[in-house]
Amino acid sequence: MGIAEERWVLRAEEQRTLDERAIASGVEQDALMESAGTNAAAWIRERIRPRTAIVLAGPGGNGGDGLVVARRLHEAGVEVRTFLLSPLSSCSPAVRRMAERLDAAGAEPFRSASVDELAAALDRTDCVVDGLFGSGLTRRLEGEALRIVERLNASDVKTVSLDLPSGLASDRGETLGEAVRADVTLAMAFLKPAHLFYPAAGRCGNTAVVDVAYPESVPRNAEPWARVCEGSGIRRRLPVRRPDGHKGTFGRLLVVAGSIGMTGAAILCCRGALRAGAGLVYLAGPASLDPVFEATLPEVLTIPLPDEEGHVTSLESARLRDVMQRAGVLTVGPGLSRVPAVLDAVRAIVERFSGPVVLDADGLYALAGHEELMTRLAGRAILTPHPGELGTLTGETPERIDAERRDVARAFAREHGVVLVLKGRPTAIGLPEGGVYLNPTGNEGLATGGSGDVLTGLIAGFAVGGVSLADAAIAGTYVHGLAAEIYVRDRSARSLLPSDLIDRVPEALLEVEGCG
Repeated sequence: MGIAEERWVLRAEEQRTLDERAIASGVEQDALMESAGTNAAAWIRERIRPRTAIVLAGPGGNGGDGLVVARRLHEAGVEVRTFLLSPLSSCSPAVRRMAERLDAAGAEPFRSASVDELAAALDRTDCVVDGLFGSGLTRRLEGEALRIVERLNASDVKTVSLDLPSGLASDRGETLGEAVRADVTLAMAFLKPAHLFYPAAGRCGNTAVVDVAYPESVPRNAEPWARVCEGSGIRRRLPVRRPDGHKGTFGRLLVVAGSIGMTGAAILCCRGALRAGAGLVYLAGPASLDPVFEATLPEVLTIPLPDEEGHVTSLESARLRDVMQRAGVLTVGPGLSRVPAVLDAVRAIVERFSGPVVLDADGLYALAGHEELMTRLAGRAILTPHPGELGTLTGETPERIDAERRDVARAFAREHGVVLVLKGRPTAIGLPEGGVYLNPTGNEGLATGGSGDVLTGLIAGFAVGGVSLADAAIAGTYVHGLAAEIYVRDRSARSLLPSDLIDRVPEALLEVEGCG
């Protein structure tokens, strides 16, 4: 499973299946619960260091995990108050066994959860551990559970949810109704869709994964719903930088981009590629705009193309033909515009170039209605659409694409044999063989014109460095989002500019390269 390099995303049913396999292999249910709760308690002790804590425990498996956390915190010297949502007699057998162990450890007796008692306790605690409901919840909260969650959300006490904030459905990005607003969510061994898809992910706060003692054989033949890369997995995917390398070693990238009023898209794309380590970047764009490109991109080699009123009209250029023969990757689209002559030119160059292609923005519109061109791109292309652009290619509405982004990315990539980077939160990266990666990095600061052009440049820059198209897409998307996260460590996300992203890429790469 590559725990050090990536995390699996499972739906509730898939995790239940793994639990059943573990138990069938000889691991007791209590052992799984003990390991989950013990590791969660260790995380809380190390990171939050509470002197006092409240544990809210529900009647099912999540409540059992919570009772283990309560016992382990008590054994570590934390003053713990434990509240049971349901009478012990109506709780699952596993919860009853964990309650007995908590009692035997000499902890303060657990109490029945009530809004009044909780309100009084909240004023005297450092953190609350939410173990009310986990991945098995399928309906909205009501009754006393709802009132408890509402009271908890009205407080400013640091809240740690076990597996999921109570009130969320594991497999959905939508919220069922009221749910705990956690500061931290400790996912048990595997991430769930709700940890990554909004608005549910917004209730999770910062999500961390704690290990559970599954035998190595249990997940071996399983297939995750999706995968999420960790920093160490991104480091492995970055192109190798040979100490004796030169500019030719690190790849020649040809970018076809830009039009009147859209010079910025081409500039941002090229700068992103340079920051990703591309050895040589060539920019082919309208000849009338070449002075702008020459002045703003001193590191880039420009190829002026015939144009009319700032739009490329032809790709007939001896210099362009020469560069195409030597380029390792072709990137087409940022800021090109969608006038008919431009779209014809895009189709012509994509057909003539036999190597890997990265298509973005206006380059994607040239594919619409040209299935034969999509066929020729199979096995050698990365497409980077937002839902609206993908809708142009598929006929689906952007709303449906956004709501089912994992499934849409998977289906499109498999059908056409391409790597699809479906931008959004989270960005879903579909691979030709059917796998899907969900990108965990980024923030709302990326929602500004031009950030996608930087992403295209990063992906192309990594691809020309010699890694696979899949690795280039996964690494480029991760570094792009991490650069945005680094920016907001001491600035407001609303002030983020695409050029700020480029300036933070060196820090993002340094952070990734240092991942153990």
